[in-house]
Amino acid sequence: MTLFRDMKLAKKLPLAITLPIVLFVSIAGLTLVWQFTNILNQRNEAVYSTLARERATALEHWLGTIEDDLRVMAENRAVQQAVKEFSTSWVVMGATASDALRKLYVADNPNPAGQKDKLTDAGDGSGWSATHASHHPGLHKFQAVHGYYDLFLFDTRGNLIYSVFKEDDFGRNFVDGPLASSGLGDAYRRARDLQADQIYMTDIAPYAPSGGAPAVFVAKPVFEGSRQLGVIALQVPFDEISAILSDSALLGETGRVFLTGADGQVLSQSATGTSTLTQAADKEASGNMTPQIEAALQGRAEYFTDTTGLNGAPVVAATSAVDTSRGNRWGLVLEIDAAEALAANQYLRVVATVGLILTTLALAVTAAMVGRWIAGRFIRLAADTREIAEENYDVEIHGTDSKDEIGLTAQTLEDLKQRLQAGAAAQAREAATQKANAQVVELLSNALMGLAQGDFRNKVTQLFPEEHAELRNAINDAMADLNRVISQVSGAGSSIRQGSNEISSAAEDLSSRTESQAATLEETAAALEEITTSVRSASANVRAAEAAANEAKSDAEKSGEVVGETIKAMTAIEDSSKHIAQIISVIDDIAFQTNLLALNAGVEAARAGEAGKGFAVVASEVRALAQRASDAALEIKGLIEKSSHHVDRGVDLVGRTGSALENIVAQVANISGLVSEIAQSAEEQATALGEINTGVSQLDKVTQDNAAMVEETTAASHLLRSDAQRMAELMSTFKTDPVLGATQAATADATPRPAGAPAQPVLIHASPAEAEPMRANDKWQDF
Repeated sequence: MTLFRDMKLAKKLPLAITLPIVLFVSIAGLTLVWQFTNILNQRNEAVYSTLARERATALEHWLGTIEDDLRVMAENRAVQQAVKEFSTSWVVMGATASDALRKLYVADNPNPAGQKDKLTDAGDGSGWSATHASHHPGLHKFQAVHGYYDLFLFDTRGNLIYSVFKEDDFGRNFVDGPLASSGLGDAYRRARDLQADQIYMTDIAPYAPSGGAPAVFVAKPVFEGSRQLGVIALQVPFDEISAILSDSALLGETGRVFLTGADGQVLSQSATGTSTLTQAADKEASGNMTPQIEAALQGRAEYFTDTTGLNGAPVVAATSAVDTSRGNRWGLVLEIDAAEALAANQYLRVVATVGLILTTLALAVTAAMVGRWIAGRFIRLAADTREIAEENYDVEIHGTDSKDEIGLTAQTLEDLKQRLQAGAAAQAREAATQKANAQVVELLSNALMGLAQGDFRNKVTQLFPEEHAELRNAINDAMADLNRVISQVSGAGSSIRQGSNEISSAAEDLSSRTESQAATLEETAAALEEITTSVRSASANVRAAEAAANEAKSDAEKSGEVVGETIKAMTAIEDSSKHIAQIISVIDDIAFQTNLLALNAGVEAARAGEAGKGFAVVASEVRALAQRASDAALEIKGLIEKSSHHVDRGVDLVGRTGSALENIVAQVANISGLVSEIAQSAEEQATALGEINTGVSQLDKVTQDNAAMVEETTAASHLLRSDAQRMAELMSTFKTDPVLGATQAATADATPRPAGAPAQPVLIHASPAEAEPMRANDKWQDF
């Protein structure tokens, strides 16, 4: 610090200019680079996090669409019929159904692998092939239009009775067969135990019949009424998942999006990923789970800038989670190589560094030139100042023609030089003037000392210099005026004392009467306020009663409407019961006819001998079913007759209820009218009492104000009497010339006044503090 202080200005000034500027530019540049880097990082975080969440949402929506498709198919009558027919045909074929159908539609299928779906009918004449020829085109069309990998139908025993592409899983049993532990087997078993409106979705796992490719299965039970027919399942197209994940231009050249399972294994990745699925899976299977995969599996939406990706290179990553409506959770990770994602940050640093260096050099050179020029001007100005300090007032000041701060300093120095010259000449004149002023001050001090002691009889008789003659005359005139005023004030003091005594007595009497009147009015106002409050409360209660009566009337009218609707509903129920009875009669007739047909069929089966035994058993079961249907129809008919009787009874009771409610409505309406009249009268009384109360309150306020003013007047009169006494005591301390005071008073009285003008009293000017109470008493004009 000492070195810088002792440094020459020619060096110090350039350094003082350059160093702060360089420091400021460096800090500002680094701050801007830091801020812009943060902005770019925040932009990358917002873009990549939003992209990850958007891809997860798109995948969730797509999976929801698959569930909707599966629900529609399971509830479709054609699909339900197909499951029944395939199941029946499978049972008819017996224990060899699986091997026979796999041979016909897989092994002997003339179409190559992946195209087995082109065979519609194997031509073996079986019922299963006929069913396949009937339903396969529609099911195949649904699979192709919606882009599913495959569609499966199961019976209730776990047999895969139909699939579109007839892969190695076709015809297998998924309860105890070789594929029971596969994803499709898990989907079947879970769906078999679900309710009619429930769906099950598996996690992503390799599926051997599809070449070991990752697969997701969605399954749902197929019901006809309350009876389960089987299970329908869809194999999700995995290529579509990859397409959804990679559907964004924001991924750039190295961006990739992949899904992970609960164990951290990479299950799928976007089409733009550079690592193959197998390599990625092996990497994760080795136990090297990255932070972004952990965050994704935990459902956390996070952003990573310093982490290692699947390819082993530094990456930035954003995470999200895919939560399906079935409770499945897959982690979703978006990775982009750090070199690509942070390229803009690196470019910004390089540009900022080069710009900072060039700016610093330019500022340093400019500051050095400007500093040396400014230092030279200060050096010349310092030399001129030294000459003036040595009282050399003939020196020429340099730089007075400049308009900057140095020029202003030079001009100020020039003014100082001229003033110093004028000051030297004025010192001689000042000495002579001080001597004359000292004599005048001495004489005035003697006169003012007597004036300060209250003696107004002395005058200044000595002659003053001509420039101070007016001061002498003013002192003498002031002493004469004070002598006259003090004499007049002493005379007026007695009159003020007498008047203040009379005002004080009258004010005390008025204060007593005003306080009594104010107390009476206050009691009256309080009583009126209580009456007004009581009337208003009664009015409010009456209005509440009126509202309750109106509400009761409205409720009674609504109850009447409800009773009417109830009668209509009872009538409709009675009509429906009659229709149901007719339908039951028809069912009874059908059961009777079915019984006859079954009897005939049994007779024919008996005639057929051994070949008709099976048909005879069926006919016997049909007769039993027909008999049970007939018994049930008779029982339902009896229940309907009882229900009709109860409905008639309900109609009669509801009718009576309606009549009672009409009487209640009439009485409530009458009560509501009476309550309304009472409420109106109470409101009129409350309004009148309110007006009276307002008038009494205003009168009470005026009386209170008057009482306050009377108290102020009483206090002022006492103060006036005390001040008059004090003034008399003060006047006794002054020494006046009675002859001079009387002469001046007589001269003033002899002065002619305008005709009709009253005599003017002596004015005593109060100070502003004393005038405030007088202005406050202007309120007496209202009284």
